[in-house]
Amino acid sequence: MRIPRITLLLVTAAALAAGCGSGEDSSADAAAKPAGSKSRGQASEAEPLAVEIDRARPGVVELLEDLKEPEPKPGKDAEFTEKVEYKLREDLLRDAWIDGETTADCPDGVTLKASATSRCTATYEGVEIPYEVTVKDDYKEGAFLIRYETRPLKDLLVAERVYNEFWRNHGEQGGGGFEQKLTCDEMPDALAVDRGADSGYRCRLWTKAGDGDNGRFTHFTVTTDSFGPEFARTS
Repeated sequence: MRIPRITLLLVTAAALAAGCGSGEDSSADAAAKPAGSKSRGQASEAEPLAVEIDRARPGVVELLEDLKEPEPKPGKDAEFTEKVEYKLREDLLRDAWIDGETTADCPDGVTLKASATSRCTATYEGVEIPYEVTVKDDYKEGAFLIRYETRPLKDLLVAERVYNEFWRNHGEQGGGGFEQKLTCDEMPDALAVDRGADSGYRCRLWTKAGDGDNGRFTHFTVTTDSFGPEFARTS
């Protein structure tokens, strides 16, 4: 189930009067599900994949507070739609866990009516993520406190975060005394995917128990959940 983000926003009376309207975003997804990566065509089931992962990825932040804030930041008197667009940019950075260029646009504004839903599009490094923005049903005209929720219609998958999460999940503890190697498919820097669906990319964990052991591979498909990259074991 996709988890919406609920936001409280204080606005001035001038902001409340500005930029209402509902929108339909007809832009196509900029990063379609890949048909197959180069490494998938080369590696058999008993071979490492293209990208070896032997440490945490240096560009991925340890804390969300370490991310740079998007610029420019809207002022207190900015229109409501502008503030929502900025919030979408912040949300995408928190999904990526790595600094990058972001934009956001609600082409017809955000409709300030109870339960109204508007369409917006945010981008991370050029990859488009469509959003629905819904004003909560307790909204009253002229209110200074506006509750709304944002719901991404795609998930952002960032290659460096995928590699970092695979390392954290399977490599950081050192393999419990076993020899091991972590590898993943070479991925685009960023792409948009459906939540819970197979992204088309894979990771593998190779472990060897000792001198008499030839080692074995454990195979994973890369997918997403509400917390980010997820690795579904296939064998």
